[in-house]
Amino acid sequence: MEALELRLSLIEQLKTIDDVKLLTQIKNLISLATEKKETRYPAQMTLDELKAVLKKSREDFKHGRYMTTEELRKRHPLCE
Repeated sequence: MEALELRLSLIEQLKTIDDVKLLTQIKNLISLATEKKETRYPAQMTLDELKAVLKKSREDFKHGRYMTTEELRKRHPLCE
């Protein structure tokens, strides 16, 4: 089935549904699926951003601005 056929089939099925809860769930599912394409999650970086972070990390390490794993665990016990 091609996109147009699927779309028409879905429209026909949706016309027969009277359950508001089910229609709301379908709408939310469609919204979730379509917004993922546009959403940029905080952990995602562009290549230039990643290079900048890497450069800063290397400079920090070179100048001794870092914490060992043991120091981190002492400061934040949940990191064990």
